Amino acid sequence: MEVPILKEDLREYMRKVIENLKSLPPKDVLSYAIFNEEDEAEYYRKLAEHARRESIRVLFLQMSEESLQHKEKLYKLFKKLYPNEEPRKIEAPPVEVVPLYPKFETVEDYLEALEYCMKSELFAKDTYEILAQKAINEESRVIFLQLAEMERDHYERLKKAYDLFTSLKSRKMMPEYLKPGGYLFFDKFKARYTFLDLVSNNRDGFIFSRDPPNLIKEWMKNENLSITWISTAPLKGSVTPRAFLDSKEDLIEIMKRGRMVFLVESIEFIIAKEGFKETFELISALRDVAIVSNSHLLVHSTRDTLNEREKAILEAELQVIE
Repeated sequence: MEVPILKEDLREYMRKVIENLKSLPPKDVLSYAIFNEEDEAEYYRKLAEHARRESIRVLFLQMSEESLQHKEKLYKLFKKLYPNEEPRKIEAPPVEVVPLYPKFETVEDYLEALEYCMKSELFAKDTYEILAQKAINEESRVIFLQLAEMERDHYERLKKAYDLFTSLKSRKMMPEYLKPGGYLFFDKFKARYTFLDLVSNNRDGFIFSRDPPNLIKEWMKNENLSITWISTAPLKGSVTPRAFLDSKEDLIEIMKRGRMVFLVESIEFIIAKEGFKETFELISALRDVAIVSNSHLLVHSTRDTLNEREKAILEAELQVIE
């Protein structure tokens, strides 16, 4: 089937998808969705192979893995409902990615790629929502709503990255061109994407986080990261907030080497345990050293955990990246 790329063609394509799927029994709906998620996972994997920006490569790999997780979730549901059967390929137009495939094939700019991926996920979400309204049985309606929610989650993930990079590009602040110094993020994943692009540009990176190192390495698709787990529990490889602050001189010496990238996540945890004054003194010192050593300090905080005074002080010291 020839796939559409124009808005009016997409509407007609959606109509054909709905006509083909709205009367399907739950078993065929699940089969259709399982194969669609498998195709989507493969497509995001291929996009990752061609991505020249590290953050986008990681994002597409994450999307591919999530699609496989969706497939596995749907498959388990299928086997629960139909234990003696296997999903079969349903003859119906695909709803995942394919409606915009020709555009993917020609795009080179990563922002355009993200935009087309967003459109594709939104198309799938909208289609499943309409199918939920038109489904002739309750079981299929519930499955369509679950599928729509999966696609909405994918869309939101893509949009977060797209919003970050369009904002940075418009302000001429793409990661590879960020001036040395300190930056404040209120979104952890945006801080991580920026970190990935900075360290891919021949820089050494260090992460200090509330999250376990193995989870961060899996998220960033990189087993060679230097990660310090900040925790009050006596765990292997972890340091307490107090020990982190006491390592101020060591951290400064590391950053003085030049071309360093420090990512400090969930700084509100350190503030809650050791107070704002001493935490800010460390951040301020690292920011100054970053400026003179051609390095970058990325600080993440959950916005609502800071009081207005603390937030104002950090925003005055560090450049905010939304």
